[in-house]
Amino acid sequence: MTPMQAPFTSIAVFGPGLLGGSIARAIRERMPECDLRLWARREQPLELARQQGICDKTYTDPIAAARGAQLIILATPIAVFEDLSRRMLPAIDRNAIVTDVGSVKAYVHRTTGDTLTERGRIFIGSHPMAGAEKQGLEHSDSRLLQGATVALTNPHGAADCMVERLAAFWQALGCSTYLMDPTNHDRTVARISHIPHILAALCARGAITGNVPMTDLQRLAASGFRDTTRVCEGPAGMWADILWENDVAVRGALADCIRDLHYLSDLLENQDRQGVQDWLEEARAARKTVRQS
Repeated sequence: MTPMQAPFTSIAVFGPGLLGGSIARAIRERMPECDLRLWARREQPLELARQQGICDKTYTDPIAAARGAQLIILATPIAVFEDLSRRMLPAIDRNAIVTDVGSVKAYVHRTTGDTLTERGRIFIGSHPMAGAEKQGLEHSDSRLLQGATVALTNPHGAADCMVERLAAFWQALGCSTYLMDPTNHDRTVARISHIPHILAALCARGAITGNVPMTDLQRLAASGFRDTTRVCEGPAGMWADILWENDVAVRGALADCIRDLHYLSDLLENQDRQGVQDWLEEARAARKTVRQS
């Protein structure tokens, strides 16, 4: 997409961490004429953004960062969204779109979305299915978004033309978009993102709780352990917030996992080898179906 075709000419990214920084880098590469601003609570990441040529317009004042922006992207921790939105509210144009990149949507719409739309502003949720274990602007990469699906949520009823404009922005960054109901989004990501993180953490915790000598664990841990537990290296604070904010869907998915683990344990206790093999075959088939491969 050329700069003249860019759906927004002024964009403010709030929170230049891994995802916010990657979005900012992608905007700078794909929309070089766009008026890009970055906001952060601290000066340190903003100084890095200036040094690396990501953005010259940097702010610690949210009102100054939001003023005149056609698109405002909330990329801070979800718990900060509502307060930040209230602080910048006087500067948000009524024709601007505010979106977020949080991995939980119903909670965001109940809080931030309600706060903004009740005051005549436009809020549409976004969730780019992209991330990494390392956090911070120093690990950001414009390629992080390439090929990612972005879930869009619009329970507040923003006009179709606004949803289409936001979708065009994400598509310009190399993403595909998918419109979803917020509750269905949260139930879905609980099972394909949040529960896998919990199970990765469980595998890592289980390795050190079985009275097996640490030397033996360290010598024998190979690619299976590394690949299975990789995602649990993500920031504990961020993931605690995600699980807390999506607790209903996560608890429902956990209950299903616990029942399935009990079923597998019963198969083993009953020496049902065929049953165990069938259980594993069903898992293989489920992965192929979800991955469509």
